[in-house]
Amino acid sequence: MLKISEKSLEATKNNHHVWANYMKRWSPDNKQVFYTTKKNKKTAFDSVKNVAVERHFYRVQHLTPEHIGMIKNFSKKSPKDLHEQHMSYLSDFILMQQLEAMYRKTNVKDDTADKMLDAWRSNGIERLHSVHEKEVQIVLAGLAGHDLSVLDDSKDMCCFMQFFAQQITRTKTFRDTVLTALLKKATTDEEKHLAKMMKECWWFISYMFGMSMGRSIFLDRHDDNHCLLVNDTDIPFITSDQPIVNVYQALTDEIKPPEDHECDMYYPISPSVAYMVNKSNRFPRGKVQASIDFVEEMNIKIAKRANVHIVGSSEESLSPYKKYIGMNLSAIKTS
Repeated sequence: MLKISEKSLEATKNNHHVWANYMKRWSPDNKQVFYTTKKNKKTAFDSVKNVAVERHFYRVQHLTPEHIGMIKNFSKKSPKDLHEQHMSYLSDFILMQQLEAMYRKTNVKDDTADKMLDAWRSNGIERLHSVHEKEVQIVLAGLAGHDLSVLDDSKDMCCFMQFFAQQITRTKTFRDTVLTALLKKATTDEEKHLAKMMKECWWFISYMFGMSMGRSIFLDRHDDNHCLLVNDTDIPFITSDQPIVNVYQALTDEIKPPEDHECDMYYPISPSVAYMVNKSNRFPRGKVQASIDFVEEMNIKIAKRANVHIVGSSEESLSPYKKYIGMNLSAIKTS
């Protein structure tokens, strides 16, 4: 008889939309960080477990045939192999949904079955992100130590690019930005209905977007400049609840989606190291020494694209940037 562990029945209610372990590189004690709170943008010093987290953020919702049709239509715009990969992931969720429906029809109450289904709804997407996180732990540690050779193997690079893209699309900031822009643009009943449908199955669509973006960044790796930015200045890099941001210099309209060539994706890894995928040739490949002006520019852009939290290694490192928090999303809401 198959024995089911208690751990497998545990439902993760509080979902991090930024990896908690990632933020520890800003922690003086490997547990707590300085971050801005939602109320009055005050600075708190607390566990990384309490930053960039929301109850049931990734919770799997019921997919109707209309939801499934919309997801498939989006996916069909992808290359054939990627579309098939999307559909493979989708089929897993559809199968579990069908099994749940069969169980409900029996009218038999089973506590273990109910716990399994609740855990599946709560943990389904979170577990996918956990896989990506485990795959890049050694890579991130190497990059934090200024070692770019950890990306020499194409498999490691592929895993890192998949992880990298998911750090863009999995966040609350990305969700709110996309859905708010979609609703603002909607003028017909059909467009408004599409926006509503998108919101209802965002838990899956956001992951699918990350898969597509990661594939694209990986395939373009020989054309784009990937560089490691080393910060030896007196001003540390900060991060936020949107840890990867587009810092393309000529991008002045923050509401209009950027063109493909208008993407310089910046990812702070620690107070002294950041990774950048730039299409503008702003920096060459390899290690680059960051200037104090560049650090200031990056910290401001990180703060502007944050939802609530900017995260730093000290209260002093956050103070100059509090006034910029959320400017990007506010501009979309008021446009």
